[in-house]
Amino acid sequence: MNEEFFYYIWKARLFNTDCLQTTDGEEIEIIYPGLRNDDSGPDFFNARIRIAGVLWAGNVEIHVKASDWIRHHHQQD
Repeated sequence: MNEEFFYYIWKARLFNTDCLQTTDGEEIEIIYPGLRNDDSGPDFFNARIRIAGVLWAGNVEIHVKASDWIRHHHQQD
């Protein structure tokens, strides 16, 4: 699968949002997935996500593999 497919899934919320949780079991609520960025930079701007009751606002980066974070040099930006 490619990342474009996952962008579509994320933007349209085509996944079960009722039971999202972190690996530590904290509840996740996707309030707003953000605006798709078709240029360089993060994949989505201005997302709103609540994790364990704390509202997080910012950009979202989506990858097929966790190792793509390093391959795309995100540790530097």
